[in-house]
Amino acid sequence: MTLKCKREGDPDRAQYHAGMHRRLLPSALLALVVGAALGLGACGGSDGTAFEEPGAPFTFSYPADLQKVYAQTGREIQGLPPKYKVALGTDETNVVVAAYYQLPKDVSKLKKGALAVAVERSARALSRALKGSVPKRTETTMGDLPATQFEFSTQSKTLTTRLVYAFQGKQQYFLRCQWNAAGEETIPGACDQVRESFKPVG
Repeated sequence: MTLKCKREGDPDRAQYHAGMHRRLLPSALLALVVGAALGLGACGGSDGTAFEEPGAPFTFSYPADLQKVYAQTGREIQGLPPKYKVALGTDETNVVVAAYYQLPKDVSKLKKGALAVAVERSARALSRALKGSVPKRTETTMGDLPATQFEFSTQSKTLTTRLVYAFQGKQQYFLRCQWNAAGEETIPGACDQVRESFKPVG
């Protein structure tokens, strides 16, 4: 069964703050979420695994035990907020967030290596903001797109964060997956499922 989730806010239940990113390239090339408040909502039935929303710039599949988590944007990089964002999870902390950004510059026009360096610096900046370990970098894919993944844990080992960056022309696709002990058997696999099944629309 296909789920079509509506993007409706729930300000009374916003509880989560995601951390900080920094501006790393001229013209705000990397459009990264600086902060987000998330509140738990519901979406879908017991066997629904497809995310397809009218107007959404991507589709993907996800485990049916995840629910829609309504997101209210906190601070964004100045001048370049996400064009679209959706969060799914088991609670306010254990979530998979998928976001889309329209960039001011085609990444294919950058000098060789510039994007890779900027993405690495961004992941390290977020890890420092969360008092985490040095992010472990791996090359992967987001659907058919080449992607770079970073994973790190807080010093207390209570929260793990995984970031996935993919670019296509002036489009950036971004996944942020995070989990604590309660979500370690659910969120990492859900993150992989979203990443592997991800498809840009339009």
